[in-house]
Amino acid sequence: MAFLTPPPSEATPQSLSQRPFVHLPSEIIAQILSHIPLRQTYQPTLWACTLTSRSWYRCSIPLLYHRPYITPQNFALFVRTLCPSKNAHVKHTPLSPLVHRLDMGALVHNSSKSLTARLLGRLKGNIQQFVAPQASFAINSFAALGKCTEMRLLDLSLISASISNKMLFQTLAHLRLLETLFFPRSSALDQLETSVEPYVWPPKLRALHLAGGITDGFLWTHMGTLPETLRTLSIQHCAQIHQHSVAHVLELLGRQLTHLTIRHPMNHLSTSSLDDLLLLCPSLIALRISADFISPLIFTVGNVPENHPLRILDLECSPDANADVDMPPHVLYEAVEGGLLSDLRSVRVSVRLAWGASEKTRRDASDLLEVMEEGEMERPIGVPAEVLWSMPDT
Repeated sequence: MAFLTPPPSEATPQSLSQRPFVHLPSEIIAQILSHIPLRQTYQPTLWACTLTSRSWYRCSIPLLYHRPYITPQNFALFVRTLCPSKNAHVKHTPLSPLVHRLDMGALVHNSSKSLTARLLGRLKGNIQQFVAPQASFAINSFAALGKCTEMRLLDLSLISASISNKMLFQTLAHLRLLETLFFPRSSALDQLETSVEPYVWPPKLRALHLAGGITDGFLWTHMGTLPETLRTLSIQHCAQIHQHSVAHVLELLGRQLTHLTIRHPMNHLSTSSLDDLLLLCPSLIALRISADFISPLIFTVGNVPENHPLRILDLECSPDANADVDMPPHVLYEAVEGGLLSDLRSVRVSVRLAWGASEKTRRDASDLLEVMEEGEMERPIGVPAEVLWSMPDT
């Protein structure tokens, strides 16, 4: 029977250099790398792993470039790495297919319009998520964007220039896999268009975030063609729209929505404008809304359908809210205790609604938390019960 010879008690550099190098299988290296969080603070760790050996490089480099963290300081070097030549047919880099998420939101004047288009052109085969920069996204970027057929998430919310909706939807027609869209803030160019033909949305769209220059006409004309896959809708900072347009959208889409956000400023909406919201949206799980647009009646019999599944409620409040804006905690307590909102578990409230201003409101908030905790014990849905009444408004 063979026995292993124990190593010498003192190893010399010469003896160590004579030992055979141990090659780890790529599966083992991948398992080790899986313990490194894919966050910005761990990018230097992944970079260090690429320097270990060729096998470590092959396993680490896809993780390093999957979601590169772009800053004004490293952007120029990132571009030189992925776009070594302005002519796409002259010199390619094997790193460009590794990029699946590109966030240029931290850039203001660090890029140019042509450079953004060129970068999208190099990444078109594999990129799945893109956040556009504020100042360097223009018409020539749309042509490159339309070729990114694997795109799942597109965020245009930071763009400062006016964007033509017609050109945007011509591009979206090629993004058949798109699931999440953050609309550009400004659509002033669209006001000159006379066509009333509804736009066609990506067929797999699940989340739509509207903000800025959206008008009543847009909501009435183009929201009716959204696909049945839509589950999340956000309307915020749309100062031009009126109550009847928001109600029209909820009548069209409310039954399919599970997540809804309606936030200030919307100067044409008033207190109690959306008191029938839960009736129009009987499947909502999460609601984030400015208290400026609702009254306590929204959570009473007649405005809440039977067995409503609402679980998460965020109540915000605008800085210039009038004295009529009020949503005391006892209203929600009665809705939960009375069975109208028996699934409600999380309530987060703006500090402007003053739930912590008096002993009574603090006690009512505590009672609300207690009844939600009891509900989670009796009918667990996996959402920890919480009541937070000092949330800052953004």
